Amino acid sequence: MNIDLDLVVKVATFVLALGSVVFTFFATRREDVDIQFETGSKRMENYEARLVALEVVVNNMPGKDEMHQLQLMMTEMAGDMKAVREGMRGLRDGQLRQESILGRHEDHLRENS
Repeated sequence: MNIDLDLVVKVATFVLALGSVVFTFFATRREDVDIQFETGSKRMENYEARLVALEVVVNNMPGKDEMHQLQLMMTEMAGDMKAVREGMRGLRDGQLRQESILGRHEDHLRENS
């Protein structure tokens, strides 16, 4: 059996080249996957930090009972404001009467001077 040495070298070179292509494909693919996992991991850490911050905000928000108490207090304050408004109206009317009386006194004093 006579084997051509040139053919053996060509086949071996081809197999080596094909093997290095396959190795490079899987090696770089692994690097790309590692980079994607690292990027995804950083994004997940960012989302986790944002979620924790959001939970803190939501936990510090007033609940249903606190909102109801706030509504009751505001209703009570509205009633108090109506009472204050009526009191101020009475004071204004009294002040107007005082000014009217004072004006008549001034007029009387001017006329009799």
